[in-house]
Amino acid sequence: MNYDNRSNIYDLLDVIFFKRKDSSPRTVLVDVIPDKHITVLDMCAGTGSNSILIAEKKPNALVTALDSSANMLRVAKKKLEERGVQNVKIVVADASNSGLPAQSFDIIVISLILHEISESLQDSILREVKRLLAPNGQVIIIEWEQPKKALQGLKFALIKLTEPKGFKSFLQKDLTVYFKNAGFTTLEKHECDYTAVYCLSIT
Repeated sequence: MNYDNRSNIYDLLDVIFFKRKDSSPRTVLVDVIPDKHITVLDMCAGTGSNSILIAEKKPNALVTALDSSANMLRVAKKKLEERGVQNVKIVVADASNSGLPAQSFDIIVISLILHEISESLQDSILREVKRLLAPNGQVIIIEWEQPKKALQGLKFALIKLTEPKGFKSFLQKDLTVYFKNAGFTTLEKHECDYTAVYCLSIT
C-alpha cells in the first residue's frame, strides 16, 4: 500500500469515525499514558495525530514519531509547527528495522496499522517493538473492531471497502490470543467507537 498517496486524507478518520471525544480511542490513549518524564514511540505515526495529542496532553513526555513515509511525516511536521509543539522528534524509518537504540522507550504506540500489513510484517514489527521497549514498558495498540451498533456498522462498511483483502479475516481474530502468541500479555482492553485499545506488556 502506498501511504505517501494517502497522506492528504489520513486525518479524515477523526472527522468521520472518532468525532465523539468520550468514546474515541485517542481519548483512551492519552488517559492510559502517565503524565511524567517518559519516552514514547509512535510507531507508523502517519500524519502525527497521536504524536501531537500525546505531546500536548503529556508535556513531560518526549515523543518520537516514526514512519517510513516521508510525505506523511512532512504533514506531521507542518502540524507540529502550526501548533507550536516542541516535544516531538520526527524519524523516517522502517518500523520493522528502525535502527533506534534497544530498550529506549517506556511506551510504544501502534495505531491502526497491523490490519493493513502481511502476517510476516506484523511479526517483524512486533519483534522490533520487543527490542525497543524498556524494562517494565507498555505497548498500546489501537485496532479496528466490528461495531455492535447497527448504525455504526453501516458506517464501518466504508472502512471495509477501503482496506486490504485480508482485513475481514483480521477482524475475526481474537487479538488477545494473537498478542499472547506474539509474546505479549494484555493488561487492559478498552472498547471505543469502531475500535479497541489494548494495553500490553512483554510476557
